[in-house]
Amino acid sequence: MGVGGLGSPLVLHLALLGVGSVTLVDDEELDETNRNRFVGARHDDPVPGSPKVELAARLIREVNPDVSAVPLMHNLVSAEAFKAVQEADWVFGCFDEDGPRFILNELCAAYAKPYIDLASDIPADGVYGGQIRVALNGNGCLICLGKLDEQDVRRYLATEEERAHEDEMYGIPRGVLGETGPSVSPVNGVVAALAGTEFMVAVTGMRAPTMLMEYRGDESKVRVISDEPQADCPYCKGIWGKAKEADVERYLNMPHLRSRARALNP
Repeated sequence: MGVGGLGSPLVLHLALLGVGSVTLVDDEELDETNRNRFVGARHDDPVPGSPKVELAARLIREVNPDVSAVPLMHNLVSAEAFKAVQEADWVFGCFDEDGPRFILNELCAAYAKPYIDLASDIPADGVYGGQIRVALNGNGCLICLGKLDEQDVRRYLATEEERAHEDEMYGIPRGVLGETGPSVSPVNGVVAALAGTEFMVAVTGMRAPTMLMEYRGDESKVRVISDEPQADCPYCKGIWGKAKEADVERYLNMPHLRSRARALNP
């Protein structure tokens, strides 16, 4: 889920590992700002006109034709994306916003799917790295481990009218209140490789995957975070495996989410 500057190097690792099939979900096309960090994009790929999922599928076919690549050019909040999660053995989230993470976290819990979340970030000048979060068997998720920004989630779920009202309270367009620095290819590559390693050790039984890892490129360190999940989490405990009874499909009935272009890892 999310095939951008972070998802594309992960796709490469999955192809090299020889997984049976990779379903690629992303509703965006390549643009000029992606060229320096989208693994598999070529200098002559047309912009516009190059869906990211098609570029990633091409990369898989060229690296390992034995791996099936299924490109789905859809928003996360779509029947096609939800079905892909329901049919998957493992789910990877490579989003730039916590709103989509919130929905995917809930969807994976409801359908008892192992979920690996990847995030790269540049929280301050000179500080850069990312995180890998592994949610398995109803034991810890992004919510009970406190890894989601509630304000970011609320804004993602809000209607356009609610967003506009919030902007009015600020008095200026929210977009000019702050800027996020661009992720760079080597940082994304490290985060993707760490996530691929945790997937590899989990499926082969080499060891249990690490639940939380933080990569700090500015310090040349990878830290294991030992936060404990909540024993009564309403998501990874309360709705785990309840499928349609959990009613995650309610998001499909929110037109503003279905039509909104998802913000992916740039």
